[in-house]
Amino acid sequence: MGRRRCKGRNLSASANALAQRRSTMDSRRLLSRLVLVLVLVLVVLGPSGLQIWPFKAQLYSENLGFSLGSSQDLMENNACGFNQFYFNSQQQQQQLQQQQFSQIQHQQLQILNQKNNQNLMNFCTSHNTNSTQSILFPQNLACQFEKQRLEIDQFISLQNERLRLALQKQRKQQVALILRTYESKTQFLLKQKDEEIAKATNRSKELEDFLKRIEMENQTWQRIAKENETIVLSLNNTIQQLKENDACLLSTKGSVGDAESCCDVQPMEDNVQVSQQQRRKMMCKSCNSSKACMVFLPCRHLSSCKDCDPFLHSCPVCNTVKKASIEALI
Repeated sequence: MGRRRCKGRNLSASANALAQRRSTMDSRRLLSRLVLVLVLVLVVLGPSGLQIWPFKAQLYSENLGFSLGSSQDLMENNACGFNQFYFNSQQQQQQLQQQQFSQIQHQQLQILNQKNNQNLMNFCTSHNTNSTQSILFPQNLACQFEKQRLEIDQFISLQNERLRLALQKQRKQQVALILRTYESKTQFLLKQKDEEIAKATNRSKELEDFLKRIEMENQTWQRIAKENETIVLSLNNTIQQLKENDACLLSTKGSVGDAESCCDVQPMEDNVQVSQQQRRKMMCKSCNSSKACMVFLPCRHLSSCKDCDPFLHSCPVCNTVKKASIEALI
């Protein structure tokens, strides 16, 4: 606000200086115009003025009763002018003609004077109007400056508002562009992450299925191991029984002599048949020559020797497909 007031004061001071300069210029122009009018009057009245002076002299001579003479008479009569005291007819005619001519010139001069006076009046009125305008010029100039200042302030505020709106629009466009770019990038990254998550879930499912299969296989192997343990125990029990039976048979054969036994003969024969059947069971079912020592799984039959086991794919007793075989320690 202080700067604006200083600017207003400077503008008013410059307006006053301009008004003073204009008033001095107007006064100079008025003087130059007056001088020009006087010069024009002198130029227009130059020859007629030279002819008016003899006419005035003649009028004075008529009043006095003698003629002073013209400039030519003065030159011819050696500036005396007193040779003739009475006018002749030629002089009277010349005087009449000069009077008529002087009257016409006088009328023309009056007309010219009237025109000059009118021009002077018009010039004075125009000068007065110019002077009044020059007086009112500072006020009008101050008003114009104030109006221009208001218009400039309004224009600046309008341009500021437009600039603010343009910057706001540009900022919104930039934010929208940034959001679009980041949105596309985030969508791409999210898509990649979704694919990775899908792959990870599939992998985890595969691993879970694999673990389940391993657990099932582990359980089956544990079950098979338990079954094998039971088979081994049962086989060991049977082997132990067979050993005991063999020992009994050997002891009975040694004790029997030529004499009759006190025991019944029929039970002995039965025991021999049982032992023979057990021996046949212990023989290999493939070659019938070697002792069976391989247990087939999952049927758990002791039905093959160690030499025939690699060539057999199924159990010779029940024809079950062989999955594995275990050697029984007999």
